Amino acid sequence: MKINLDSPVLAFLATVADFMILNILFILCCAPAVTAGPAVTALYTVTMREARHEGGYIFKPFLKAFKDNFRQSLLLSIFYVLVGTVLAFGLRFWRMRPGFSTADQVMLVITGAFALICAFSLLYVFALSARFDNTVLKTVKNALILAVFHLKETILLALISAAVILLMIFTKSVWVFMMVCGFSVCAYIKSLLLVRVFRQYESEEGGR
Repeated sequence: MKINLDSPVLAFLATVADFMILNILFILCCAPAVTAGPAVTALYTVTMREARHEGGYIFKPFLKAFKDNFRQSLLLSIFYVLVGTVLAFGLRFWRMRPGFSTADQVMLVITGAFALICAFSLLYVFALSARFDNTVLKTVKNALILAVFHLKETILLALISAAVILLMIFTKSVWVFMMVCGFSVCAYIKSLLLVRVFRQYESEEGGR
């Protein structure tokens, strides 16, 4: 009996194996919490390539992207941690003000709006780092712009992230899927949206 190497079943199994390998690499590179940003960037580098139907290997491209983008992705992580801490403090500060006046309520709403936009930009920033050669500040600026001007995609990305987080919190069995291939699959689903957004800017920014 001859084995058809181009059969849909074997192609599917090969894809599943690739996602499992990618997931393991991602989890290992995330083990030290400080390397989570570079790991996410490397993950998006591979999944966006898959979303563009470019194919190729998994192991070497992931590690190369992890190494090449390490410094910038680490700085992006630090930036968002600091900004997130300041905004979280601001939300608590204005909410806990004695009397909670109208001015306090306005400041709380403004701070909340900034926090929401910042959270939305986080959906784009590491993928932007993976796809475009820019400075840290320009990458953050572009992430903020995309989060606002591509609101439909931003909401979809946010819903995907929220659904995964909620399932991981309330459904223990989901952790098995996430440990096997869940992170890479979720990144690939997001990459389908991200590639569509980025395609509009690749000619002027010079995508990788």
